[in-house]
Amino acid sequence: MFSTFRPSMPSLRHYKGDLRRDFFGDVAGLIGVHGPKWEDFRQEVQHILLQPQTAKKFIPPLNDIASEFMGRIDALRDENDELPGNFLHELYKWALESVGRVSLDTRLGCLSPEGSEEAQQIIEAINTFFWAVPELELRMPLWRIYPTKAYRSFVRALDQFTAICMKNISLTMDKADAASEQPKSEADISIVERIVRKTGNRKLAAVLALDLFLVGVDTTSVAASSTIYQLAKNPEKQKLLFEELQHIFPTPDAQINQHVLEQMPYLRACVKETLRMRPVVIANGRSLQKDAVINGYHVPKGTHVIFPHLVVSNDPTYFPEPKRFLPERWIKENATGNSTSSSVAACPHAGQKIHPFVSLPFGFGRRMCVGRRFAEIELHTLLAKIFRKYEVSYSSDEFVYRVNSTYIPKSPLNFKLTPRDK
Repeated sequence: MFSTFRPSMPSLRHYKGDLRRDFFGDVAGLIGVHGPKWEDFRQEVQHILLQPQTAKKFIPPLNDIASEFMGRIDALRDENDELPGNFLHELYKWALESVGRVSLDTRLGCLSPEGSEEAQQIIEAINTFFWAVPELELRMPLWRIYPTKAYRSFVRALDQFTAICMKNISLTMDKADAASEQPKSEADISIVERIVRKTGNRKLAAVLALDLFLVGVDTTSVAASSTIYQLAKNPEKQKLLFEELQHIFPTPDAQINQHVLEQMPYLRACVKETLRMRPVVIANGRSLQKDAVINGYHVPKGTHVIFPHLVVSNDPTYFPEPKRFLPERWIKENATGNSTSSSVAACPHAGQKIHPFVSLPFGFGRRMCVGRRFAEIELHTLLAKIFRKYEVSYSSDEFVYRVNSTYIPKSPLNFKLTPRDK
């Protein structure tokens, strides 16, 4: 086993540790940092966030938000049943509303017809953050000498993001204090309140909530858009998914609960295959803490080692026919119902042995995404509702992506959604 750590993000470390140290203090959070402070923070929060039972308690409210978003989708379709090209921005609103509900037990109003100015500001701040990070981290760090345009935008975006989020976080904490004597359902106890109850540390809970907002909107939205695209461009796979969903949901109005989430192996495989082909994060890095020998090569301590997820997971050495969308790769024998089992069996790559580290969309080990379980529930819930109700097609050119910290679609998302008659 190699001894490694993830290199920190100097720009974010500078923002938290120098510019805004009066707010963050020694509470470093989970993003862009490493070392003892990060380990202490992670240890405090992971037992709550990574427990499967904790995430499952939020299935009902996440179902409600996805249902509300389905109404918005219906209203967004034009006379040709097509969604607007900027539909990714609408997905941001859905993801932000979901994060707000889980983190704060708060509805931010992102999905209301009139919209929410604060929600829009949060989304714009997150987008600016993800645009600025590659400029600051991957190019000559001139921001260390003088405040470049990217640096100024980065600081301004984080300041605005923190101010708006903290207003909502403080309201949540105050409500939790006022209602501490009243019993609440498990789904109504937010992540912030759970952390405060466990640790008594309001600052720790607040910084965690900020991290969840910062990385839980763009990532989930992009994963949803890419999965919709893959299924729209592969109608035979979409048909198999529809058969699975139709078997579970007799009517197009799919209501999601824990029981049905466990009955959708093909949907889960579609998401896994999408994230193999188009991972939201295209690479990850670690810094070796001691000398290592990798494939016969001596790699000295201090070397930065890059895991190029996009390259490796599209390498035919690990995935035959890597450019083909084949969810069947991820389905184990006898894991599907009658509707898809024959098609899975017919796939030459079904049930193949896949190296456990060749596709890691949520990371692995101590640095695995703490919001993974919530993100998967959000994704599976919304996608089940969309493909149960609509047949989805996409007539524009093949998706073009750009690297903006995340691997984000550059193409318009003008999917055509044709209502199903059964």
